[in-house]
Amino acid sequence: MNIKNFMLSTVVLVLALPGCDWLHKNSARETIFDRVVNVPKELVLDIPTLPPLCDEMPDLKKGFIPIKNGKLYYEEEGQGIPLVLINGGPGGTHHGFHPYFSQIKDIAQIIYYDQRGTGKSSQDGSGKTYTIKQAVEDLEDLRKELKIEKWALLGWSYGGLLAQLYVLTYPEHVAGLILIASQSGVFDNVMEPVRDRMFISEAEEEAIKNIRKKCMEGKMSLAQCIYNLQLAGDWKRQSYCKPTKDELIRKAFYEWGPAPGFEKAMRADMDKINLEGKFKDFKIPTLIMEGKWDILWWNPDRAEVMKKNHPNAKIKIIEKGGHMMFRDQPEEFFAAIKDFLIKDKK
Repeated sequence: MNIKNFMLSTVVLVLALPGCDWLHKNSARETIFDRVVNVPKELVLDIPTLPPLCDEMPDLKKGFIPIKNGKLYYEEEGQGIPLVLINGGPGGTHHGFHPYFSQIKDIAQIIYYDQRGTGKSSQDGSGKTYTIKQAVEDLEDLRKELKIEKWALLGWSYGGLLAQLYVLTYPEHVAGLILIASQSGVFDNVMEPVRDRMFISEAEEEAIKNIRKKCMEGKMSLAQCIYNLQLAGDWKRQSYCKPTKDELIRKAFYEWGPAPGFEKAMRADMDKINLEGKFKDFKIPTLIMEGKWDILWWNPDRAEVMKKNHPNAKIKIIEKGGHMMFRDQPEEFFAAIKDFLIKDKK
């Protein structure tokens, strides 16, 4: 990916970060409210490597399905209600969902995938198939190939926009809709950020500025940019809890992977979308989840904007959660997901 495009996207795109509770029950995790300032004296350019978590999940089924002019990478685990996870971006990969969603594999057939132009899925050198409409059709091709009559969709961030467009296009194949810190698709000033720097100190701000400058100048790789920005405190814009070193390593190497030109093309297409009023009479069960401290790029009143456009939806606020609330508060998050899926099945 072009470093300059990445740096521009950090204004509006989340870099998925870790959980406070799950996997760390014996140690307290630092949160944004601790206001700890610990800026490294030097940049870390030699980042240790770790395998992606999906390489360490033996029960995970992996494969590719054919799509127009290419193939789509997907993974499956669990049994029960089919649930497809649509990651954020545009430009993120499925890796951000691992290992957290394995917690519900006892009730759901969990389907992960990389969208066209990201991760292990096909790239389009011409860029002509990098459109929102094609992304919806790719998702439908995935459903058909897996021989699923109806499934539930979970869209996070940009993935929530894609999920909304899919359910409007193919409602007959949708059993439920879950929107996690989702882009609304509604033009409203209340969606603009108002507090994305409130926990970052002047020292951290200066370090972040210098790292971004080096990235824009091409003096650091994408992984180095992501890793060092988070070490400098940029995680405080994006999550409630501080990531561990291992989580940062995997974030830097695996959770962001768009093809050249993908992000620019998709963003231009996104700007044309307006979903206002589209869900007024929407009858498919819908759950909207927001993190109270999702401070990266949304106004705290955004839940009301989502509710207004989805009047029949259930709203769940995670009080100690950020943009990646399923990492911040997994027990509370997945209890709500299970409750929704089980009731929806009935």
